[in-house]
Amino acid sequence: MAMRSRNIKNAGYLLALLPQLLFVIGVLIGFPWLAVLFFFALLPVVRLFVGNDESPPNATPSPRLLFFLRGVPRLYFGAWLFLLPWTMWMLGSSTFTPLGYAGIGVSFWIVVSLNTAVAHELSHASTRLDRTLGVLLDATVGYFHFLEEHANHHARTGHYIGGDAAKPGLSVYRYAVIRYAHSFVNAWEYETGRLKHLRLSWVSNRLLCRLFIPAAIAAGFYYFAGWQGLVFYTAEIVGAAFSIQAITYLQHWGLSQRYTPELQDFGFAWEDGCWMQACVTLNHAYHGQHHLNQRQPFYKLALPKGALTLPASYPVMFVLALFPPAFDRVMAARLSKWRTDYQAQEELIHDSDCIGAARIARLLRKG
Repeated sequence: MAMRSRNIKNAGYLLALLPQLLFVIGVLIGFPWLAVLFFFALLPVVRLFVGNDESPPNATPSPRLLFFLRGVPRLYFGAWLFLLPWTMWMLGSSTFTPLGYAGIGVSFWIVVSLNTAVAHELSHASTRLDRTLGVLLDATVGYFHFLEEHANHHARTGHYIGGDAAKPGLSVYRYAVIRYAHSFVNAWEYETGRLKHLRLSWVSNRLLCRLFIPAAIAAGFYYFAGWQGLVFYTAEIVGAAFSIQAITYLQHWGLSQRYTPELQDFGFAWEDGCWMQACVTLNHAYHGQHHLNQRQPFYKLALPKGALTLPASYPVMFVLALFPPAFDRVMAARLSKWRTDYQAQEELIHDSDCIGAARIARLLRKG
């Protein structure tokens, strides 16, 4: 049964291409809101029938399966290389109603937002080719400093000050502005430090070199669709930047070494086990497991037993985060219940262990 569910999950990783496919189909059939409808309305309903991901990780995939799994994010990158110029051409050669343009904009925002999930996986890959593809994929949506800022993200997990864990009461809007500015400063300092260490000139600054990628794409949108195309792409860059901060907000809200030390064993992150979401994002929602071993590829991640899970999948929680008071109440209640259950479990383990070896071992492991 476990083997069968894992085989289904392996094939399900091709759903990573679903955002791009829904975007194209929606435009071609005259209903550009198709991707929006699926992710924000149908996906939560589908979860009720499909359920959570209970498949075991691919610890030792065969060479053939490994070729396929590694090929999924590369295939996504190849599809994006076709979708991007097609979108430029489509905007310049077709006329849409204001509502149609809005649907295209929001649907394309979903695509570029999920680009960053695939780019994140590629950026952590073991091969230089994949890491390069990840950097390029992020740069195409205007987030050209991801590689440098992400090093700080992993180094400061579990910290409120200087880290990416949002304090309860901090809205996603304020968090997004603060974190984006902070991440860019960190990336710039990281790169200038590298140049100084290697005694290289500013011409070798990788951030400045990558800046040409979104600049060239912006020029392409302007060439095909004029000022309207340029505004469209600029809005997508802003939207992608907000999405990255918002997802980070969901993943680490309220978790720190000082206030929630028990989450150290779970990577100071919230998990979510939606099966379809796991396939579409290449297990990006198993974020705590990723933090515990950032070199672990997506197909070796799985939902850990007893982990702190979000009240709902990413699309639902993203919308809820836009209403800070409601979001804080829901998340605080979830965290409080998890901590109560965790402490009860710890006491049960202690009571059933006459010499307290289990508790001592856990304390030693925490250091």
